[in-house]
Amino acid sequence: MNHLSPNKNWSGDPKWLPDQNFNSVRKAVQIKLTCTAALFSIFAKENATHDAKTGKEYSTQIPKTFHCNSNRIIYYMFNKENKTYSEELKMSNNNSSSKTDSFDKEYCESLNRLYNENIELTEIRWFFNRAYDWAYETEGLSPDVVLIGTAVPEEIVIASSAKPYWIIGGSLGSTAWSDDLVPRDTDSVSRSVYGYIKRPEGANFSDSLFVIPLVNDSMRKLAYDLKSAGRNICLIDVPPDRNDKNAAEKYTAQLKLMCEAVSEKTKVRATRSSIVSAMKTVSTARSTMRRFLRISKGRTDIITDTARQFVLNSYYMSPSPEEWAYHTECLIREIEYSISRTKKGSLAHPSVMLLGSPALFPNYKVPFLVSDCGLEISEAIDYLSMKSFVTYSRKALWGSCDRLIRNIASTWFRYDSSPAYVKNDAMFDYVSWLVQNEKIEGVIYHVLKGQIEYDFELERFEAMLSEYGVPVFRLETDYQYQDVEQLRIRLEAFSEMLTQRRCCEVKKAS
Repeated sequence: MNHLSPNKNWSGDPKWLPDQNFNSVRKAVQIKLTCTAALFSIFAKENATHDAKTGKEYSTQIPKTFHCNSNRIIYYMFNKENKTYSEELKMSNNNSSSKTDSFDKEYCESLNRLYNENIELTEIRWFFNRAYDWAYETEGLSPDVVLIGTAVPEEIVIASSAKPYWIIGGSLGSTAWSDDLVPRDTDSVSRSVYGYIKRPEGANFSDSLFVIPLVNDSMRKLAYDLKSAGRNICLIDVPPDRNDKNAAEKYTAQLKLMCEAVSEKTKVRATRSSIVSAMKTVSTARSTMRRFLRISKGRTDIITDTARQFVLNSYYMSPSPEEWAYHTECLIREIEYSISRTKKGSLAHPSVMLLGSPALFPNYKVPFLVSDCGLEISEAIDYLSMKSFVTYSRKALWGSCDRLIRNIASTWFRYDSSPAYVKNDAMFDYVSWLVQNEKIEGVIYHVLKGQIEYDFELERFEAMLSEYGVPVFRLETDYQYQDVEQLRIRLEAFSEMLTQRRCCEVKKAS
């Protein structure tokens, strides 16, 4: 008897397919995990059943959404009738414009590669589903508050009963929708952000409040264009000099204005209890980020380096920080279980740090290339990963609403690593600590064309890294794929150089 499981095809129509593919892929495994004071026992057996009509879970201990989503991802990837993500998407969008095709192709090729390289991890499929839903489940979606970029304290938005909708860029395909609207010298991230907003089949942003941190000139141009188009915007002018004695006070004033703007939009005033609750929520999620990065580090036999970056990136595609933290905890427990059953071998490839402009999903051209060239990304340091350090102590959770916002501003201003600052001391100090305490054989300094603020920091990083004998490879590119082979040649040469240095060190030691 074939048990049926509910699935959806790309057009949203219900499908009823045998779940034998699900059972063959999901191995019988038992993992004990602790998450938000609840203990779950996750397991799947080859004879597991699922009632499609009632929606009952395989086990009463497992969240329903987990199984439904897992079935859906397996259906997309393994069902022979519907092929893979990209093939099925091509079938359903064969009459769409070339711009949409370009977006779909890049998005689904990245999903396919990440999935195939991490096929043994069952918990990671939830993150793939979130990425898919964020990009394609947009019918009827009209977000109240849209956060542009990551340099925004989302706890203030959450405190006013709003669900943050993030647009952080990362797609070459989405830049096509903004080609006629922004100058060509605009950096790829800002063009991608504007393209998402203008996407023909995307969410409806006509009544949304856009919260925009002014971290560079491109963001200022974007804010001006949105304001000129009649959009409702709230600007956060980040003081560029941390040494300015009035900088912290200025930033606090900016966050208070943001809190008022969000409250006016949602018609819900942020209270002391709601702010404290939001601070605790995001602190838990960011602590989970750090723990995930620490536990999964150096275990490319279990999870690839690019997949680690993708999991962090998925935070900005998730419905809520709580849900993301829960599923990340599930993934952590599965990785820990796999680590306990496998012996870690010696580091086969040179270990490098990816520094500078962040690689954003789906444009993983650079991390994919680094991996293809035989290098292991032990650390990816950018403002996405550095955000995991913005957590709050118990002392910061006391006080009035005004005091709580001051505590948020103080913590953010201390740890924020966005390109808004004249000197990015938070990132510089952390990289310096890593080089002294971790095995970093080389640094790839990634600079997206148009983001010259990272080039201003390069000289300082090069001077510090040279003191520890760590070579730096500057890689400048954009979201286009025409330069892939040229970059591959240069990265292979850098990889060979690091391999030779390692061989010389081994000979000296012997």
